[in-house]
Amino acid sequence: MNLSRSPYIIEVDDATQTGSKIELFLGADVGTANPTYTLSKLIPASNNTKTFYNISPYVREYYSFTVYQFPLGLAYGVDTNTDYLVDYEVKSYNLIGGTYVLDTTETGTFVDGFNYYMDGYNATTPIALLDEGTYLYNYDATIPTTQGNGLWGSFDCELSIGDAVKYTDLVTGATFTETAITDGVKSYARAYLTYAPNGNKVEILLGGVTERWTAYFKPQCEPKYKPVVVDFLNRYGSWSRIFFQKVNKRSVSVKTNEYKFNPASLPFTPSDNGQIKEFNTNGTETIKLNTGWVNDNYADYIQQLMLSERVTLLDYDYNSSYTPVKVKTKTLKKQTGLNDGTINYTLDFDFAYDLINTVV
Repeated sequence: MNLSRSPYIIEVDDATQTGSKIELFLGADVGTANPTYTLSKLIPASNNTKTFYNISPYVREYYSFTVYQFPLGLAYGVDTNTDYLVDYEVKSYNLIGGTYVLDTTETGTFVDGFNYYMDGYNATTPIALLDEGTYLYNYDATIPTTQGNGLWGSFDCELSIGDAVKYTDLVTGATFTETAITDGVKSYARAYLTYAPNGNKVEILLGGVTERWTAYFKPQCEPKYKPVVVDFLNRYGSWSRIFFQKVNKRSVSVKTNEYKFNPASLPFTPSDNGQIKEFNTNGTETIKLNTGWVNDNYADYIQQLMLSERVTLLDYDYNSSYTPVKVKTKTLKKQTGLNDGTINYTLDFDFAYDLINTVV
């Protein structure tokens, strides 16, 4: 799958062309005769016939994202919600002798992720839409799995028929394997239900045999604080989850406009009306969260959270619903165990709405 938050370049070139065009089909238009967009341009010069089109901005208009959705916690091979995917088809044409001639046809799927500069252009997602590494989740048997913060989250991967996802209990060595019976993007729980108290290794096996991806998911029990769950779209355009296990603090910031109120007549009699009046008063709320002790690979994980454009938060002490937020913290020191010993990340989040409802 391709990443639409970074440029995705279509190159059209023929030594005899004087120009080119592409027909871009998105979503429901794929497979029809009506392109969603048609783009064209002339060649730069007779000795430079290459033409380039960046289709990412057009793709980004076609994600649904109608509601804030979050990772599942008990899914094993469930088809991923298609709100996060945009199918596309590109037909490229050479302009030769005043006539457009079909050159190539390309099809595929986009997710709303990004690649880093050093990855080059037209980078694609790996088989799993999550980096290999070790991830921590909250486990507390007293929190029912009907509560969102009682679930350990999920990861998405692109599988073919016969590929498998294998769970191995980190204590007992017991295994559970789920084999894909259809092609497509699937969601899998980060921990198998009966392995959640111990944690597990998760492997993606091509054809059910060849190991392609491995990650470890380990439980943390926080006896003092109720964890706050933050879900976000990671660099691969897939929902990821971070548990902030330690102390959290909320604060409110209020903004207002003022004007001076003049009495109706002079001399005036002081009254409780005062002289300065406020209007358009509203406020926003901020929450400061701490991850608790995490490992080295969380540096990039936190970076992906800070670069995400879709973040939601669940704090059961205040609300049982997922709440849209934005990351207020804009700088962060990347910590390592060698340099910093135990690692804890502190981030501030602004709730993405005014306290007083002003929606009209």
